[in-house]
Amino acid sequence: MPMIKPELTSEIAYKALQRFFYQKPFVLFGTGTSCAVDRSFGMKALEEYLKKEIPAPSLTLKQTYEWDKVVAKLETRNDFESAMNEIKDQKLLNKVIDKTAEHVTNINRKVCFEIFTGKTNWSAIHIFKSLVDGLPETDRALHVATTNYDMLAEYAFANSEIPYITGFYGGVIRKLDWKKSERQVTYSEKIPSGRSKMVSVARIKKHIRFYKVHGSINTFEFNNQIIETDSSDQLVDGFQRIMITPGASKHEALHNYRTALLSEFDQAVRSHSAFLFLGFGFNDNQLLNNAIVDKLRVQNAHGLIITRDTNERIDALLKNSKNTWLVCKNENEESVRIFNCQYKDWLYLHNKEFWKFDEFAEEILGG
Repeated sequence: MPMIKPELTSEIAYKALQRFFYQKPFVLFGTGTSCAVDRSFGMKALEEYLKKEIPAPSLTLKQTYEWDKVVAKLETRNDFESAMNEIKDQKLLNKVIDKTAEHVTNINRKVCFEIFTGKTNWSAIHIFKSLVDGLPETDRALHVATTNYDMLAEYAFANSEIPYITGFYGGVIRKLDWKKSERQVTYSEKIPSGRSKMVSVARIKKHIRFYKVHGSINTFEFNNQIIETDSSDQLVDGFQRIMITPGASKHEALHNYRTALLSEFDQAVRSHSAFLFLGFGFNDNQLLNNAIVDKLRVQNAHGLIITRDTNERIDALLKNSKNTWLVCKNENEESVRIFNCQYKDWLYLHNKEFWKFDEFAEEILGG
């Protein structure tokens, strides 16, 4: 006889969501966090920008053929990842990367200082602040990753005085070295040793260890080194952007830059048994399949997805991941719904909107 699943109640859901945060999850956030600030960060806006900014007269016949196929797919399938698979020409791919960076940089420039000064709210910051404040003394790093290219999170962390490291150290030009980067969140404290002696010990601040796994608008390769710099929006000779765009070329790029972008990320994923996803659409099979999704499905790791809209990829994951919860918007109204496959059906909570990150923090985390 098939097991009869129990009803999901608000009391059960609230307790489960609150318990999840005791586990010090790995956090992975996507474009949904940026779109909550400005919808121009979304894929649809990027598609329109690329179609406008990659004019046919500047392309060779081969590039034109490939780009026409990209545009045709975008207009019929609305699948950016699949459409970008049509690009094989490296120079055309470089144009796409440069124009993508231009688009993201333009929006980033418009909103980043508003976030830094507190005029605009990066709504996920309340969840991050709660997680960092709750870090145990024995493990003072919150591991966080994003596929986003923008720097909204960095500005929000700075505005909230949350220390963070990205693996780079230095000044205007920063080099990649995680050990040296960690020194930026280390301080010295004097403690008693014996009756009258004081000794200095190294302490680590509570901080975010931040992995930008698809690169960033401020990450480049220069003189065979991976560097980070905020000094110039414009690409100059000798600087190669490190931004991993969707499509078949992404796999090769991730392989070429695996040590820089993914080695520390991979280690962090292996060491965690709970995963929080914020505004993340689960489009990236290369990033997820062999690590996080397997943990959720096979090892029954704990997961929580908070996003505005669900999709078929998320729905498929939920069916086979008994410890994964979804919080999203009700399809027909501005209210929240919650799902876990161990329960009979969705829980609908009317007059609640805590698929929005700041409202989730207030409702579930208490601030």
